[in-house]
Amino acid sequence: MKVKQLYIGHFITLLCGSIIYVLFRSSSLRMFGWFEKLGVLNFIKTIRSFTIDYASNLSSLILFSFPDGLWLFSYVSLILYLWKNEIRYENVFWILIVPIIAIISELGQILKIVPGTFDIIDLLMYLLGTTLPFLIYKKSITINLLNQ
Repeated sequence: MKVKQLYIGHFITLLCGSIIYVLFRSSSLRMFGWFEKLGVLNFIKTIRSFTIDYASNLSSLILFSFPDGLWLFSYVSLILYLWKNEIRYENVFWILIVPIIAIISELGQILKIVPGTFDIIDLLMYLLGTTLPFLIYKKSITINLLNQ
């Protein structure tokens, strides 16, 4: 289970979310500037020349919200893996900090204190990406929240 958790739970979900962005999202995103600085932009453009036309066939959920859920799933899976699936008083902060930031920033969009447009589907993907690793790996997770 541990190897599956690392490779499927972390690497594959991270890769899938990233592939959606690279292949189908707007080239005006900041990451394309990073690709240029890394000298791989032409390679990325070549790959995108075969895929970008299919972006209009993807639902907005897959194109815009699903990658965020995959990335949170990846993060939580990795952190649980690194902590040997033990939830302790000392590591709850590290397990939940990124999901909490994502959820608060989405909610902050309602109040106009965070730039962007609130989307309930984004919020749902954040919540699913955060909770699914706990449900999937529940048999291997141990919880000890007593401060020892």
